Amino acid sequence: MSIKVIVSATNKGGDGKTKLSILMAEYLSSVKGLKGLGIDLDPQCNFSSRFLEMEIDSFSKHGKTSPIHPDYDPNHPDDKDWDGRSSIAGIFFGESVFPYPTHIPTFEIAPASASKLVDAEAVTKQEVAEKVHKQLKLFVNLDEVKETYDYIVIDTPPAKGPLTISAFKAATHLLIPTQMEQYSVHGIYGMLQLWKQEMYCRSQDDPIHLVGVLPNMIRNINLHKDFYDGLKQTPGIGEYILPYSLKQRAVYAEVDVESASPRTIFDYPGTHEARKESEAVCNEIYRRIFNHE
Repeated sequence: MSIKVIVSATNKGGDGKTKLSILMAEYLSSVKGLKGLGIDLDPQCNFSSRFLEMEIDSFSKHGKTSPIHPDYDPNHPDDKDWDGRSSIAGIFFGESVFPYPTHIPTFEIAPASASKLVDAEAVTKQEVAEKVHKQLKLFVNLDEVKETYDYIVIDTPPAKGPLTISAFKAATHLLIPTQMEQYSVHGIYGMLQLWKQEMYCRSQDDPIHLVGVLPNMIRNINLHKDFYDGLKQTPGIGEYILPYSLKQRAVYAEVDVESASPRTIFDYPGTHEARKESEAVCNEIYRRIFNHE
């Protein structure tokens, strides 16, 4: 089985791309038993914070940084030139990346570093292709990475900037979550445009598959129903709408709390509505990705 690189992307914050990244990581590793790697390209570090105790970066105005790596030994000669912290942002600065273990034995994460990702996003137009766009694809295609993991889930910032483009270039599969609201629906077009541009640049034997558009945070109101029905009938979008959706439920926020018990949606009983809903979504995505070798 070739490694699957799954990107969750939206053009607007709050549509649920990080929640979808978390659900897929937990489902693929906890339920399906696959070996996975999470990559957090969002300077907000929310995907990282789900699995690691991130720390405040006191030397930067941009927010959080990764904790000391559990394998770091300041007295070991190989670690003398390393401060013990690692992040996926290191690939943009010629640094090695050391994924962190998580509470899921078969899932590791290469966390974000807010300040370094902001710096990577700020490179000049002349530098961006070489310093940002190409680096993530080079990383996911390393023999060590392909031999270690069955899948990679990449969470992206809510924009179409250099970091998101780098994720698209590394991806084998794309997911687009969206709320059933005006600005969110408009954002679908931006992601589809980016997908088509990337498809145009690739050879036919290296496609980026659009798994689907996921209706997210659905409420039982006419506004959401009207947008949902309209999207399903929209040429160029309707065919990509997934047949399952996620409702707006407090439990999705509750399981993100560090002291939460159960710790994931998939630890709830099989009869729990949120678990049944999440499993239906994740199983459909799994089928579309892993059953199409």
